[in-house]
Amino acid sequence: MKYPYIIIDNDQNSARKIQIALEDHNDYMCTGIAENEQEALDLILERKPRLVFLEPEVPGVQSSTTKYNLLSELTKYMTNLPEFVIITKTTDYAIEGIRNRVLDYILKPLSKSDLIKTVLRFEKDFEEVTTDNTLCFKSYGDYRFVNIDDVLYLKADNNTTDFIMSNGNKVEAFKTLKHFQNLLPDHFVRIHNSYIINTKYVSRIHFGKAKCAIKNTSDMIPFSKSYKTNVEEIKDTLAKNSILYV
Repeated sequence: MKYPYIIIDNDQNSARKIQIALEDHNDYMCTGIAENEQEALDLILERKPRLVFLEPEVPGVQSSTTKYNLLSELTKYMTNLPEFVIITKTTDYAIEGIRNRVLDYILKPLSKSDLIKTVLRFEKDFEEVTTDNTLCFKSYGDYRFVNIDDVLYLKADNNTTDFIMSNGNKVEAFKTLKHFQNLLPDHFVRIHNSYIINTKYVSRIHFGKAKCAIKNTSDMIPFSKSYKTNVEEIKDTLAKNSILYV
């Protein structure tokens, strides 16, 4: 099982259609079904799926429907969120879905064809990061391979992402920063809307200036208030692993 997924929907027929559509795909396994926002939150934190099929009209915690509140709530507890696929009868949530950069938006009644296309697209994107510490960047028949341990940090540039390497080179990837946030190992942490850093290269954290210093470069990477918790966790981890703490 490479891709565990969960379904958030109080319509049993829709949930069953998703399971039937994916039952011939051995890499996928449904690890749970939730019928409301609270159940969904608990299930995602417990099972840590790679893919979530979300009906935004399931009952919410603080309102009649969850909409995208679940995604906001998950960011309090998880650095890397699963990919979300919206499954609903209306296009009312499409614009907000784009803002939240969901993987796909499928209208009910669900068709097997649409579901298969979605998971194939998910696999295509997911496989950009391989398991042997190598990143593969594909662009119009051009394949470029870099060692993930040589990446200092990632910087967002509109809908593309720049990988800043330890040798001073820059590699451009035609995906958003959020795309890589969900794929990279845990020591890559987002500290700003525009930056993900490799915490193995952090040499200094200045909370007064809200910046992190990165080894092998003079760049000072800013961190924002919304990601300060992530920076606190980096600080605690680095301090804990230090030989001497004074």
